[in-house]
Amino acid sequence: SPLSRGGTASRLMPEARARSRSRGRAVAGGSGIDAACVATVRCLGAEQPTAGKSGHPGAPLGCAPMAHVLWGHMMRFSPKEPKWPNRDRFILSNGHACALQYAMLHLTGYDLALSDLEAFRKLHSKCPGHPENFMTPGVEVCTGPLGQGIANALGLAIARSHLAARYNRPDFTLFDNSIYSICGDGCMMEGIASESCSLAGKLSLPGLVVLYDDNEITIDGSTDLAFTEDVTQRFEAYGWETAAVEDGDTNFGAILSAVRKAKGNARPTLLKVKTTIGFGSVKAHTAAVHGAPLTADDLQQLRKSFGHPEDKGFYVPKSVSEFYTGRGVEGDKASKRWDKMLEQYGVSFATEQAELSRRLHGDVPAGWEACFESHMDTVQEGDPLLSAMAQKLPELVGGSVSSAPPLGTATVPGPPTLDAQNFGGRHISFGAREHAAAACCLGLAAYGGFIPYWRCALADFGNAWGAVRLSALGQFRVIHIATHDGTPTAELLALCRATPNLALFRPADAVEVAGAYAAAIASRKRPTVVVLPAPGSARQRGTSMKAAERGGYIASDFPDHAQSAIIIATGSEVATCLSAQALLGQEGVGVRIVSLPSWEVFDEQPEEYRLQVLERPRHKQAHKSAPPPPLPVFYAEAAAPLGFERYAGVYLGDGTGTEALSATAMAARVKNFLKSSKAAH
Repeated sequence: SPLSRGGTASRLMPEARARSRSRGRAVAGGSGIDAACVATVRCLGAEQPTAGKSGHPGAPLGCAPMAHVLWGHMMRFSPKEPKWPNRDRFILSNGHACALQYAMLHLTGYDLALSDLEAFRKLHSKCPGHPENFMTPGVEVCTGPLGQGIANALGLAIARSHLAARYNRPDFTLFDNSIYSICGDGCMMEGIASESCSLAGKLSLPGLVVLYDDNEITIDGSTDLAFTEDVTQRFEAYGWETAAVEDGDTNFGAILSAVRKAKGNARPTLLKVKTTIGFGSVKAHTAAVHGAPLTADDLQQLRKSFGHPEDKGFYVPKSVSEFYTGRGVEGDKASKRWDKMLEQYGVSFATEQAELSRRLHGDVPAGWEACFESHMDTVQEGDPLLSAMAQKLPELVGGSVSSAPPLGTATVPGPPTLDAQNFGGRHISFGAREHAAAACCLGLAAYGGFIPYWRCALADFGNAWGAVRLSALGQFRVIHIATHDGTPTAELLALCRATPNLALFRPADAVEVAGAYAAAIASRKRPTVVVLPAPGSARQRGTSMKAAERGGYIASDFPDHAQSAIIIATGSEVATCLSAQALLGQEGVGVRIVSLPSWEVFDEQPEEYRLQVLERPRHKQAHKSAPPPPLPVFYAEAAAPLGFERYAGVYLGDGTGTEALSATAMAARVKNFLKSSKAAH
């Protein structure tokens, strides 16, 4: 049996003979079904890029045995209930090998037809060029950029251990699933992989198994060009268990044995699996097979060598189909058994079952916002607003990096620490690992039952940008918190605002911080970035939590005697504008101050409300933003001015994001502009 002794592609058994053997999971005694399955996965993995005229066939051909061992023998999954909470999670960190994952999802019975695989990389296809969780059933996270997937796996593993610690009871093991990830040399080179795997070792996370596809080839050529470190020793230094499989091409049994042992380890495990990129192709073990489809001739000879019809693409032998379908049926039954166990759990642990069910549905307790009421006077370093939220929302789990102030104050302590001694804790010390922190929180959100957050100084926020962007792409409710708002990093505001499906809040005071947090909790399919005011920032005149939740509102309206202009501001500039309003009022110039903490949320409000706030006439147009108003509108923000023109005509600043605007200077600029504008007319 290839699974127990190893084998080669040329030793495949004919379909009829394979079908006459056991259709069960050939593990110990064995039959040719495993070789037939691997051959089919390899062919499907190579045929998709050719059909799409672009893609990466090399990794699917090399990784097919690993995928078969996982999906065919190890993993618990339910094609009919793809969101079953206790399913094993599979993360393809080298996402360019997505044809491999699509093949496995189709074969095991997910809602992914053979015609979907044939439409690989086509517009609106369920098989995009990299795995996208919002497009393909069975895909957990978006793993285009290298290294992100293995970092997301960290969050998934933390989620599993936390829920097990919080909800498992004797005779009720609700959570004991495993997290599996396949990654390549490119992932291992990325800094985010080092950050996340270092932390995973520190936390001694069980149930996390990473299969490293060690094929010695990158898109540039041999790994010797840029990557010669001993990966095994590196992970041992992190605190991981390690093992190696020297023949990952044909020794399926060795892979299975290693994965089985890894599953039972009390620490995360790295399996270094030696493979041949493009196994079976005439271009095997070269960079040429990494990112270009196989030629027609190469694909024909590959099919022949694997026992498939030379001129028939996307061919799935009946024995292979039956084998994988059986695995899916097993998982569907396991999912139903879990549902029944959860019902029985509720009889003995009604409170816990109700809380868990609420969390898994993404709901929050009614009236939870009342926790903010006594903490909105001043912005404090320990963020009592966030700590108060944590006391009401057990699903709020996250942590801080070294640059952020410690969470909690003397009156509102932060949540208990989550570490290797207490997986039931809820606050992780990320150290100086911004990128891993953001990616970990994405993994927590992807697991389900969590509203994750992480905190760092705004100056370091850019270090995490890749994971922040993917939380937006993947539509995950993550709260990214940047402390110590300041002008040296003003361009980050423009970057956030330019990113689709990402809401940025730049609140003026603790009242608006509460509004930002409430809006973030309500946003189920969008992450939120909250840039906190500097510690010590006082409560401002006219600010409102409920109004801030709408993204923008009138903080201070025109005086009775005059309506001369509108000033829009965000963050700390709101206080400056309110002072400037008072100075202008003394000279008979009446202005309205609009606080606009979130452009994205404000643009989603009804047109009538937006026009009311900006005092603009109703006017139909294609863009959501309203047309220029009859009154001059000024925009004040210590940031790169990109995009302000959708709301205002005049930017109060020098455009560099480094100028400190005083109330006196701001009032003078407004007055001079109005004077010159009047003279021009």
